[in-house]
Amino acid sequence: RESSVAQALERGLARQEGDHLFFPADRVVAAVPSPVLLALAPEMPADYVGLLQGARYQANICVLLTLSHSLSHIYWMNISDRSVPFVALIEHTNLVDKAHYGGKHVVYLSNYISAADPFYRATDEEVLEAYLPHLQRINPAFRREWIHECHVSREDAAQPIITTNYSRKIPSLATPIAGLYLANNTQVYPEDRGQNYSIRIGREVAHLAVRT
Repeated sequence: RESSVAQALERGLARQEGDHLFFPADRVVAAVPSPVLLALAPEMPADYVGLLQGARYQANICVLLTLSHSLSHIYWMNISDRSVPFVALIEHTNLVDKAHYGGKHVVYLSNYISAADPFYRATDEEVLEAYLPHLQRINPAFRREWIHECHVSREDAAQPIITTNYSRKIPSLATPIAGLYLANNTQVYPEDRGQNYSIRIGREVAHLAVRT
C-alpha cells in the first residue's frame, strides 16, 4: 500500500495535505453502508438523505476458527435453536480441501444481532467462551485444544432489514451529487444480500458511471 501511495503522489495522481490523501476523480463509487455515505457526503437533498437515514441493519459477529480436527461432516449448518448464540456454522474445509489450508480445518460461526445488544460489545474472549459449550453440543468430542487460531470480526451494517414498502425506500445508484454513486446491500432487493448480487450491482453501477 505504501509503495502504491508513493507512486500515486510521484505521478501527480494524488496530493497530500497533512495526514490526508486526496485522489482527484471524475467519478466515485461509494461501496459503503448508507449511514457511512451520509457521513462522507452530508450535503445532499433532503429526500435522498431521508432514504439513507431510513436504512436499518442487523449487525453480525463472525468467529473464524482453525482447528486440528473436523467439527462435523456438514458444510453449512443453519441453527434455529434460540439457546445457541450463533445462527450458522460453516465448515469451509468440508467444501474446499483442508490441504489448501496447511491441513487445518476452517470453521466460521455467524451470528446476526442488534448492534445495541450488549453481547455485540463483548470481548473476543467472551464471545469464544460463550460459543465453546455449543461446539461441544455439535460434536461431543470437541476440545478447546483443537483451536489453533480464533479471529472475531464485527460488522454494524451486515444485513439490511426489509420493511413494508421497502421498494420505495431504496436509494438510487446515482446520488444527487454529480459523479458520486452508491452501491451497497440495501439496493439488491428483492434479492437477499450475497456475493453474486454484490457482483451484479457492482457491474450495474460501473456501467452507469461510464455512461453518465
